[in-house]
Amino acid sequence: MKTTLKREITSGRILDAAYRAIAARGWGAVTLREIAEESEVALSQLSYYFGNKDGLFAAVLERMQREYAENLAAKLRNATSFQERLERLIDYNRLLLKENADLYRNFLEFFNFAMASPEFKKQVTAFLAGIARAIEEQITQKQKSNQKLASFSSSAITHFILSASFGISLQHLLTPKNKDVEAGFDLIKTALGIVFSADAKDATRIS
Repeated sequence: MKTTLKREITSGRILDAAYRAIAARGWGAVTLREIAEESEVALSQLSYYFGNKDGLFAAVLERMQREYAENLAAKLRNATSFQERLERLIDYNRLLLKENADLYRNFLEFFNFAMASPEFKKQVTAFLAGIARAIEEQITQKQKSNQKLASFSSSAITHFILSASFGISLQHLLTPKNKDVEAGFDLIKTALGIVFSADAKDATRIS
């Protein structure tokens, strides 16, 4: 039991150091030796836990996905309607930009790495699929038949919000003082509100 706990603590410290280093210096500039030094472990231990740089990056991605899904579930826990869940999802992505911008920085770094590594591209594709799945599961939870956008599937809505949120966040990282960029989150809400309104009118006409 003590050995297992020690391994979890050590691997967690390595992942923390890798997460910070990638966000600060970029995937191309980071070395395993630097990460080992920052996490205060021997280089051989890092290799033992994660094998190589690709293995470490994949583990960082996996933890990013898990933490995103867990925190999203907590944010949406008491939402009662489909629309409220969508709005909280958008607010959650906006909050991440303010409180955990390294998540978006690391995603951008991993995306760039994926363009140079066909093997790692599979990891990034799986990461995006996992995030989309977590979002869709949350926004459709407890959904009633009259609490949906008749014009679009939950999958289409999920990918729209995910793509728009990441796009806005990456622009924000490049021009953090541009308030119009962050306002994009409000525009997502407005766009969805228009669709909700249009669907409600169509439903009224049909009935």
